[in-house]
Amino acid sequence: MKLRRWHLYAYASLCFILAFTTLNLKYDRFYRVNGINNDNRALIEQYLDDEEQDYLIDHGIAVDEFIDYITYDQFHLQYFQYYNELKEAKKYASVTDLLNDVNSVVDRLTVEFGSQAGNYFRTLIKNDLFYAYQKSTYFDFDNVRYYQLLRTLYNDDDYSYIVLTNNYVTTLDNEKEDTYKLFKEMVSNYDSQGLYILMNTELKPNASRLYKIDALSQVINDQTFIGGYESKHMKMIENVSRLSYSMYLNEDACNALKEMYDALYKDLKKRFLVTKAYTSYDVLNLEEDASKAGYSEYQLGTVVSLKVNGLKDEEFETTDVYQWLLGHSYEYGYILRYPHDKVALTQNDSCNIFRYVGKENALKMHNQNICLEELTNSY
Repeated sequence: MKLRRWHLYAYASLCFILAFTTLNLKYDRFYRVNGINNDNRALIEQYLDDEEQDYLIDHGIAVDEFIDYITYDQFHLQYFQYYNELKEAKKYASVTDLLNDVNSVVDRLTVEFGSQAGNYFRTLIKNDLFYAYQKSTYFDFDNVRYYQLLRTLYNDDDYSYIVLTNNYVTTLDNEKEDTYKLFKEMVSNYDSQGLYILMNTELKPNASRLYKIDALSQVINDQTFIGGYESKHMKMIENVSRLSYSMYLNEDACNALKEMYDALYKDLKKRFLVTKAYTSYDVLNLEEDASKAGYSEYQLGTVVSLKVNGLKDEEFETTDVYQWLLGHSYEYGYILRYPHDKVALTQNDSCNIFRYVGKENALKMHNQNICLEELTNSY
């Protein structure tokens, strides 16, 4: 008996369905995933939802790119590249910490920059600013190169430089010079505290901040604010008569002072007494005239006050020690800072204050009978 035609159609359809079902059961949807095997397939099916599995397949992500994180609740497959980039840049003892840190940063970057989040993430990694961004809500990508400069003055776990950098850049933008150049100069001249004082202290009328300081020739007065500046090469004065045991100068100035002291004794068998040398901003703030703090050349570490022991300061100029210094101090790089005949220029008069300006400057000033203000104006 012949089968009717519709029976044939039904039979063929049933065979097709059975065959398709059998093939589909045997089909491995992860066959395009590099590195797939029975063990990690089981992990993928257990820990990735359908959407994540589709993402894995569609993007052809190799198993070894993410398998180390898959069992953690914090793991997001879409962030696998970020995990690996941070892991390569920083050593983590805890995978959980790694995942949490990346998640928090990438989530924030995505809110701020959308599809460009990846580029900004790599900027953080490249410049080792990942944690600075994570710890500070005031991070500004426009200031990355400035962060790199100021951070050198701070401990690795101190991110206060982020806000400070932003403030400093804003201040420098108001100057009529290249902001980056000024920023670079002041970071090379100041320590963190000295710089903070420089940038956060209200100035005297007509005063301006000095971002770059030449300790040899810089004129310091009420119009020049140097904040908490301190020479980076300080040395304690030794084997020189001094009012206090712990007195310091810039290393070059200190060595020259000792040479001058020895030469004086060799010629006259007499000595001078150092009554004042380097004085910090904090100490100046405690003195009777605290307004000098930040405006004093004693902060440079190149200035000393001298006298002869047993005599008043103003009597120093009547001594042969003083006369010897007038004739020979320039040979050691020192000059009388405030000569009587230069008061109109210096606004000061003192026979006690000597400043180290280096031998070249001192020789020129001695030969031409000029003061520091005149030397500076001649440049």
